[in-house]
Amino acid sequence: MRYLRVKKQQSFHVTRVFLVAFFALSVLLLLFFVFHLFRVKSLEDRIANLEKHQAALEMEISAVTGVQRTMSINLYYYNELLDRLMNDEVICDTGAVIPVQRTIPYSQSPINDALRLLLRGELTKAEEDLGFKTEFPGRELQFLGARLENGVLFLKFSDPAGFTSGGSCRVNLLKAQIEKTALQFDSVSSVEFEPIDLFQP
Repeated sequence: MRYLRVKKQQSFHVTRVFLVAFFALSVLLLLFFVFHLFRVKSLEDRIANLEKHQAALEMEISAVTGVQRTMSINLYYYNELLDRLMNDEVICDTGAVIPVQRTIPYSQSPINDALRLLLRGELTKAEEDLGFKTEFPGRELQFLGARLENGVLFLKFSDPAGFTSGGSCRVNLLKAQIEKTALQFDSVSSVEFEPIDLFQP
């Protein structure tokens, strides 16, 4: 009996040591994870600050030298000729919403700039001759801004006159122009509209 009791006590002691060690290891791993997360966040903040500082310096240099830094973006518009070529008739195929290129001044908010330029609907005569068309600018439609959360781009609009409502053919093309223009940016994985009743057939 004494031997069995000693053995049980030893087994309990080993189990307790194992649990304490497991708990200590878990705490260490958690601390390591938190520390690593903090370092990553700190690094991201430093990179963002450096980018802002670089942009500010470039603007100062541009002001002094008169040479402005530019960047290329795509604006996606509907091409009716391509729609007809793909489908033998016009069916409002969103696959016919394709890019035209624009060069704009270098910006720290290229998504906002691209969308505002898209909504102005300023196609060139040559682009219109190639079949591009758009209903933008919309009647009283206002782009109020964007916010990016974990890859989801939330776009807020004001549409008191109901420009974004109507038949599915028209509405899908309007929506596709905005979505494709936004999705060209690597940081954007999906697009959500605010209010949610925008672009409803």
